[in-house]
Amino acid sequence: MLTPEEILSFAARKWLGVLRAEARGENIFPLRIPFGRPLPTADFDVLRKDIELLAATPSSWQITWDEIETRKWGRQRFPSKLEFASIEDLAQALGRFAELQAFRAALLGARTQCPALEPWLRDCAHHIVQHLGEWDRLVAVCAYFHANPRPRCYMRQLPVPVDTKFIDENAGILRALLDVVVGDAVDPTGATFAERFNLLVDAPQVRFRFLDDALREATAWPVLDCSIPAPSFARQQWSIPRVLVVENRDIFLSLPVIAGTLAVFGSGKALSVLKPCRWMDDALVVYWGDCDEAGYGILSGLRSVFPHVRSVLMDECSWHQWKHLASPGRRDPSVRHDHLSDTERVALGLVLAGPSMLEQEKIPWPQAEMAVRAALA
Repeated sequence: MLTPEEILSFAARKWLGVLRAEARGENIFPLRIPFGRPLPTADFDVLRKDIELLAATPSSWQITWDEIETRKWGRQRFPSKLEFASIEDLAQALGRFAELQAFRAALLGARTQCPALEPWLRDCAHHIVQHLGEWDRLVAVCAYFHANPRPRCYMRQLPVPVDTKFIDENAGILRALLDVVVGDAVDPTGATFAERFNLLVDAPQVRFRFLDDALREATAWPVLDCSIPAPSFARQQWSIPRVLVVENRDIFLSLPVIAGTLAVFGSGKALSVLKPCRWMDDALVVYWGDCDEAGYGILSGLRSVFPHVRSVLMDECSWHQWKHLASPGRRDPSVRHDHLSDTERVALGLVLAGPSMLEQEKIPWPQAEMAVRAALA
């Protein structure tokens, strides 16, 4: 026996599926809410009150009543079937009639202004109700991309009637929509929204320091500490003996003078910015990152491009020596670790057992500096 509250709760769980069917033009009404037969062990006084409450509750549903002869209670009138005759009746009962009207208007607007959305509308239109406030603007963006699948301009330069932050703020739903609208023009290798949908992006910066002034002079570089666009960094034709990659800014700034060495501030994106740097093929490359899942992932990724990469303070011995300085870490199942040495892999296993994280700046600097110099020797 269902109470009116339980009926509405059951109906509410069906609502998104009802909207999906509405978008497909499928008629699933009348929509039946199943009723079970009362159990013989039920308390009849409670049951009678529930039946009276159900009968007295004004609603847009329709109830079918059956008179049943029971051995325990004699001849009684029980509800056998409850159904909503139409989507309008269901929406009225759920207090969502205005939402239904807005949903229908949104569907019509999308099909009129951007017919290319139809595959998404047939499968995912129920998501529209989460975006009713901005739906017209979302469709306007989609219509522009359908007509201009390769804009080749910066995101905020798009000539669409939305504010300059709109696409950034709605990137999640727009990606799902534009994947359908743009089709083959999508760049599947694009790591960001802008790259995926053929927008111009500002190149990431690479910050680096010459730890040896003589090396700076030999390369004819004007300053010791500098940031330049990653493509420019990759295009350099340097002959540099040693490259030290670190992830933490304080560590990067604290590095001492080391002959023949260039330090690179990875800042969590060392792999993406250094991958094109073919001038590093002939350099001794040393990587020092945090002892956590992400740090070992970056190390593994770098080694997949530069097989000769060494690590420092990321082996099993270093973990055992400094694990008392570790803090709770977090898992990142998306990270791959295919290119670790045996001792690095053991250390990673110990880190994941926590999970724990040993941040590189926690290691006492005198011992860290000694290890870095030894790795670069």
